[in-house]
Amino acid sequence: MHSVLKYRNEAGYTLMEALFQLVIMSIFLHFIILFFYWKLPIERQLQDYYATEWELFAIDLQALLVEVEDFSVLMGDRAISFTNERGEITIGQHNYVIRKQVYSAGHITLFTNVSSVIFTHDGYELNVEVTMLDGSKRERSFAIGIRQE
Repeated sequence: MHSVLKYRNEAGYTLMEALFQLVIMSIFLHFIILFFYWKLPIERQLQDYYATEWELFAIDLQALLVEVEDFSVLMGDRAISFTNERGEITIGQHNYVIRKQVYSAGHITLFTNVSSVIFTHDGYELNVEVTMLDGSKRERSFAIGIRQE
């Protein structure tokens, strides 16, 4: 057994082993390059996703504000409350989302990745200023349609 431990293979590093490792390395490099070609369009889509989500939020909020009564800003400009044909609706921030509640029940997410939101009301106009988690800001004004009785 002692003689087995002393035996060393001194054949060395062959040309075939070097070529085989070169082929393997070139395959991995191709995958790395393909990954970076794939990553850039995905990042662009993600930025477009947040812009699309903001526009959908604006459309939903404007549709809710078409015919309202008893409009008020609550919780130090952090939420709004109004009544329309769907009932008493409260829209405000909860954790990192802007949510809608009907009759103080439910949790319908309208907009995500929100750090803070400020609602300001001036006559028939509602201004919404949202600060995102990444620090960017979005702002939009909405027309409030007060129902005439």
